Amino acid sequence: MTAYIESIGVISRCSQSADDLSKLLNGGECDFSDLPIEFCSQIPPAKMRRNSRYNKLTCTAADNAVREARISETLDRRRIGTIISTGYGSSVYYSQFADTVAGGVPGLCSPAIYSGMVPNACVGQICILNGFKGASTVLTGGDPLEYSALLLSANKADMILCGAVEEYNAELYSELRELETLKSCEISEGAAMLVLSREKTEKSICKISGFSSGSLGKSPLLHRLDNSTADIVSGILKKYDCAPDVVFTAANGSYFDDIESTAIKSVFPGAELAAPKKWAGETLGCGYMMNAVFAAAAVNCGKYGKVLVTGVDLIGNYCTVMIERA
Repeated sequence: MTAYIESIGVISRCSQSADDLSKLLNGGECDFSDLPIEFCSQIPPAKMRRNSRYNKLTCTAADNAVREARISETLDRRRIGTIISTGYGSSVYYSQFADTVAGGVPGLCSPAIYSGMVPNACVGQICILNGFKGASTVLTGGDPLEYSALLLSANKADMILCGAVEEYNAELYSELRELETLKSCEISEGAAMLVLSREKTEKSICKISGFSSGSLGKSPLLHRLDNSTADIVSGILKKYDCAPDVVFTAANGSYFDDIESTAIKSVFPGAELAAPKKWAGETLGCGYMMNAVFAAAAVNCGKYGKVLVTGVDLIGNYCTVMIERA
């Protein structure tokens, strides 16, 4: 199951373009942004003025990827899908709506807040802005890249904008930092997007050549798992026929780093290990896609020929994808 990566869109504490990612990967330095991250958008303000920050964050990263892909005007928009993943969605709007209800006046809750708090609001806005009418959904777990590749291989779409987003919420992040599993992590926010194509084009920057995933039972982001989890991770990695040059791991400074590295080294003893989260931070439900965006940039700039990306979601899945030269 192969899919081709046409372009990258990213907003993180360390980068807001594919060029920023390439500079980091080649030894460059960056100034880490404070939370919430400030970002600039090329989308006309009038088109986004009633949108939540969650939508603006998602749509801006998506817009950057779509602009870079330079999708032909002749391509049928009914054949372009939009698959986005998130862990907590528009958590800021959730909180605002809940506070209004808790205040005892649910009849005065703003319709704009209610409609903006659903996770798929960002997909609807992306489709409106770009005229995309293909297969579209929001996932709150699992592998959005594998799902997109399945749709492409089944000829359900010619192109798919695939990504993930996690918006900063001060109250939520304060609670998460109290968890033993995340105390040593730098929690951040971000949006990571890739435009995928069913067929190779002259713009293709790299390709996806394989997937392997499985359930760990619980998410290591939220729960402490024992060392036997390394056997599950090893079993997932053994499904690949060949070794990568480097593994972009889920490492975030937590206890799970040692479990994962033990499993990786047992399966791919010669592979280099790298941790993009040292730059992007732990972006929770966006972490796996953020790693994939880093990997696409690493292959595109010639730093590596084949990168294995790993990540965990908030419901206990361990996802991996192989990205290599097209």
